[in-house]
Amino acid sequence: MWKAIAEGLRRFAAAIVQVLLRLAVLVAYRPKRVFVSDAARQALGQPCVVISNHVRGWDGSCVFTLLPRQKLTGLVAKDMVEKSRALRFFLPVLPLVPIDREHASLNWLRESRRLLKAGRSIYLCPEGKCQFDHVVRDFKPGFATLAAAAQVPVLPIYHNGEYHPVFGRRFRMIIGEPVMMTPPPEGLSGSTLEEECRQLHRAVQELEMRLNGAVRQEAEESSDEVSH
Repeated sequence: MWKAIAEGLRRFAAAIVQVLLRLAVLVAYRPKRVFVSDAARQALGQPCVVISNHVRGWDGSCVFTLLPRQKLTGLVAKDMVEKSRALRFFLPVLPLVPIDREHASLNWLRESRRLLKAGRSIYLCPEGKCQFDHVVRDFKPGFATLAAAAQVPVLPIYHNGEYHPVFGRRFRMIIGEPVMMTPPPEGLSGSTLEEECRQLHRAVQELEMRLNGAVRQEAEESSDEVSH
């Protein structure tokens, strides 16, 4: 009985923390979302793999806050969970799936596929780590593998990664049209996955162009920002 009570209290505490976190995001960053089309808007509420660029650790909180209908479960790095006592405590009752970035494992893929079949959506950042200079770098293929295996679309998002508490530029994100991952008859191959990654990478850069009017490039390639 005491175990059930403790579990209930942990769930209650986790729910309160999530509500407070979303309120903090709304007040501090004044986030705003826009859609490229009705097709993008209609994708909300349907199981899909949601991807975005990755600038700061707050990215997930803002995306979750702006997509309340999406029933999102996010992928979180296992090493981050191991470093955070709070994350370790709340992980069993939070909508998060740990992914091992240091060792090859398919556990996250199996769990994510199960959640997609149950009607939830999966959110991940295919760059794999924060890009503090705001450059959208190449995508890793995990999201394409998951979407193809579960036969759900990928919903691309770009956000400006602006985190200025109360004052300064608002956090803004643009939601693109869903893209269906349809593997060829012979099945997925390395080249197929690479092409899907390039396609979605271009889609996110196009969203960046629509939101910011420019695509940020690496400093050694050109100026800080150049027109696409």
